[in-house]
Amino acid sequence: MKVILLVIAALLVIIIFKACVSTNKSAKDISRPSLDKIPTVEKPNDKLIIVQNVEHFQIKTALTEFCNSYNKDDFAALPRLYQLSPDSFAIIFPFDTDLSIFCFATNFLKYPIDIKWQADVHAWATIKKGDDYATDYLVNKPTMIYLDKADKEYDNVFLTTKDGDGYKVPFAKNQPQALSIPIEQYKSPTIKLEDLKTLKYEDFK
Repeated sequence: MKVILLVIAALLVIIIFKACVSTNKSAKDISRPSLDKIPTVEKPNDKLIIVQNVEHFQIKTALTEFCNSYNKDDFAALPRLYQLSPDSFAIIFPFDTDLSIFCFATNFLKYPIDIKWQADVHAWATIKKGDDYATDYLVNKPTMIYLDKADKEYDNVFLTTKDGDGYKVPFAKNQPQALSIPIEQYKSPTIKLEDLKTLKYEDFK
């Protein structure tokens, strides 16, 4: 029995190692579609991520690796970065992006590849009909998206709606799970989207 358990444990280690190596390679791969596929018309949306307690070069690296992972076949996410203070940044998606990719971005910025930080990451978006995770009770709900410090699965995000409902979204199941009590209470972002218009920015693709 001990031998079997050791074999199973060894196989799990190999599988996890291969998955990590594959993810790492994906994040370093700078291949992109033809540049003529880049959208040119901005789409109004209220998606916003605020990342605090990080350095400028770190978040630039994280956003570059995120784009490396998600923009290989098409330009699925084109984040725009604003620096709010020496260690605080706002990210928007002027050409919009799928809610699922927006949630992946929030997760990625909390746990970037090869970057060791203790970033505070919170995101906001109004869930629209047709979005991934857009169940009837979430449509048109302003929502705060974040990670739970106590969660050890690392492949999900948590939601709190403006009216106080909490959900867990496991990426593998693609279905929000209602929580009896939200992990965090909803709070409004510390900056409004219109206030960003006067600030300098950096675009990533």
